[in-house]
Amino acid sequence: MMRSLKFYMISLMKDERGGVIAQALKTILLVLSWIYRLAVKIVDLSYVSGIRPSRKMNVPVVSVGNITLGGTGKTPFTMFLADYYRGLGRKPAILIRGYGDDEHRMLRDELADVPVFPGQDRIKNAEHAVREGNNILILDDGFQHRRIKRDLDILLLDSGSVFGNGFLFPRGILREPAKAVKRADILVITKADRIDEDRRKEIFNKLNGLAPGKVILTARHKVQYVKDPTGSIYPAESLKGIRVCVVCGIADPVYFEFILNRQGADIVSRVTFGDHHSYTQKDIDNIAKRCFLEDVDKIVITQKDYVKLKKLDLARIESKLIILSINMDIGEGKEQLIAGLNSIISG
Repeated sequence: MMRSLKFYMISLMKDERGGVIAQALKTILLVLSWIYRLAVKIVDLSYVSGIRPSRKMNVPVVSVGNITLGGTGKTPFTMFLADYYRGLGRKPAILIRGYGDDEHRMLRDELADVPVFPGQDRIKNAEHAVREGNNILILDDGFQHRRIKRDLDILLLDSGSVFGNGFLFPRGILREPAKAVKRADILVITKADRIDEDRRKEIFNKLNGLAPGKVILTARHKVQYVKDPTGSIYPAESLKGIRVCVVCGIADPVYFEFILNRQGADIVSRVTFGDHHSYTQKDIDNIAKRCFLEDVDKIVITQKDYVKLKKLDLARIESKLIILSINMDIGEGKEQLIAGLNSIISG
């Protein structure tokens, strides 16, 4: 019941529902979004005026965030930044909000030697990280977190839904008005491989109008490799031609399937849940029944899903289970990104 209601509300926010009832609910959501807009405006003015100052840390800070609800690729991009700075001999630390988040467990699995500090008080965690010898801080989901002053602000925008329907939450998926992109130093259009050149130009023109002179990049999610629950690793090319069942509880399952199709996988079945879904043993039983009836070769999941699934009894699906390891592949504007990343640590 709650799951159905959640999906229905999301569909309203994305204007995927019509009819008298849907229109009435949209009107209510619109009124609520005006209240939300006022609250966002008050917060913005408090920082602009200096009433609420941003705290300058003793080490460089890079923020990765978005302006909409849903998945834009913050976690893969955060991993890209951590790998980049680690490659330069720096000691990065990642600050992420909340405990129990899928993302922080995934980051700890994928970046074993990069400390991850989860929690709402990111100033406290930043100070802790610096005391432990980390000399660059990465704010995951940091665009709206303005208590910490950042040296580089990177904003990710989903190419498929840059600003959603243009409305703020809860009538739409915007967390702030679109003009807030001006605060960012670098704008990254993610999942750019699923749009054509005309759409790319349209997005660039829109962003140039909102934030003239800002650096704009394109990026896509790329499969590094696949692995099984034992930790054995196989090349991304091993997906080609195999019959797969897609299982995911993420914000954008359509793009996940797009990635698999690009790798040549034959998707014959799918089991999808809402973003941040908490898997149960019953879910495993249903996945096993669904995928084995379809006689699939493999059951493909994301790393984000696996950090939750692996706590359950996977005996019924373990032999067919494979996990995708995905990184961020920067396309257009990579040189400008590297220049920006280097500029905050020079000297």
